[in-house]
Amino acid sequence: MHFLSPGPLPPEPVWINNNQLLEDYCQRWSRLDAIALDTEFIRTDTFYPQPGLIQVGTGTDIFLIDPLEIDQWQPLARLFQDSSVVKVLHACSEDLEVFKQLTDTVPRPLFDTQLAAAFANLGFSLGYQALLKHILNIDLPKDETRSNWHQRPLTEAQVRYASLDVAHLLEVYQYLDQLLTPSPKKAWLEDECLALTQNVLPFDPENAWQEVKRSWQLRPQQLAVLKALCHFREVASRRQDVPRNRIIPKGSLWSLARFQPKTINALRETPEMRSSIIRHHGEQILDIIRSSSQVPEAQRPEKLPPPLPKNARDQGKQIKTLLSQRAVELQLPIELLMPGKLTTPLLRSWLDNGQFILPDTLTGWRRDIIGTPLTQQLNQLHQQEKGH
Repeated sequence: MHFLSPGPLPPEPVWINNNQLLEDYCQRWSRLDAIALDTEFIRTDTFYPQPGLIQVGTGTDIFLIDPLEIDQWQPLARLFQDSSVVKVLHACSEDLEVFKQLTDTVPRPLFDTQLAAAFANLGFSLGYQALLKHILNIDLPKDETRSNWHQRPLTEAQVRYASLDVAHLLEVYQYLDQLLTPSPKKAWLEDECLALTQNVLPFDPENAWQEVKRSWQLRPQQLAVLKALCHFREVASRRQDVPRNRIIPKGSLWSLARFQPKTINALRETPEMRSSIIRHHGEQILDIIRSSSQVPEAQRPEKLPPPLPKNARDQGKQIKTLLSQRAVELQLPIELLMPGKLTTPLLRSWLDNGQFILPDTLTGWRRDIIGTPLTQQLNQLHQQEKGH
C-alpha cells in the first residue's frame, strides 16, 4: 500500500478552475490507492442539486474543483471508473447525485465512512463531526452548511469548512478499514457501497404513486388518476428542474385522485393547492384527471392492501425482538440489519398464507445472514404456537 501520509491541514488548498488542470490532477490521483471526496451544492429551488464545489483530499493535499469554471468532466469520469483507486466519502447519497449529473457516472469502488462506522458498530447514521471526534478526537466546525456555494470568491470560512471535510477523511478510512478487514463485515460493507452506486437516480416515475400516504383507501379508478398525476409531477419537476411541490403539492395528490375536480374553481378547493400552481399547471392537471379517470379497467392499478391488523403488529414486535438479538450477536446496529420497509412484506406473507416468506427485494448479505435465519425462527415459533 502506498498511501500518502496524512499531514496537517495545508494553509492554502489548490484551486482547480480550468479543464487542463483537472485533467493533469486526475492523472496524478489515478496513481494513488485512495482519494477523499466531498461536494458542496445548493438545492433550495431546484429538483437537481446545483454543484458549488468539489473537494478532493489525498492525505497531504486538498484540492477544490470549481464546477462553475469547468465544463469537461471526462477526466474525473475516468478516475471514478478506475477500480484501482478507492473513493472515500461520508454519507454520500446526495454527493453521488452531483457526480452523476456532472460526469454521467459515479465513483467506484466506493467506501462510505458513515456506513463503515455502522458496520464497525460505532453507531448508525453517525455524522462526520461525531465520527471525527470519536476516531481522531478532532472538533470540526459545522457553521457553513447552509451558505451560498455559488458566490465567488468564497469566504475564508467557506474554504476552511470545505477543506476540513476532506482533510482527515483518509485517516478515518484507514482506521475503519483496518477495524473491518479481519471480519466478514468488510465484504458486507462492499456490497452495501456497491448498492449505493447502483441506486443514484431518483425512483422510477411509474412507481411514484406508491409513495402517497393513504393510497390504500383509493379504488382502482382513483389509483389510475393518482398514478398519472404522480408521473406528471415527477417528470415535469425533472424537466423543469424545480422541486416536486412546485408542480403539485404532496398534500394535494390524494385529494385530487379521490375527488377528481373538473373545474379550476374545484381545483382551488383542494388542500395545499396554491394559486401559482393553478396558474401554471391548472388546466394540465384537469386534463390529466379527465383522461386518466377513463383508463380501461384492465389497465388500472390493483387496490392496495390496508394497513396491517393488530395481530400482525404483535408479530412485528416479535420480529423486532429477534432482530435485536441478532444485532447483539453480530455486533451491528439493529437499523442496519433489515430496513423497516421489509418487515411489512414479511408480515403480509404470514397473513396471506400462514408462512413467513422473504421478499425478493431482500438480497445480498442480508438475505443469508439475517433473512433466512429470521424466517426459520419465525416459522418455528409460529408452529409451536399452533401446537399449543
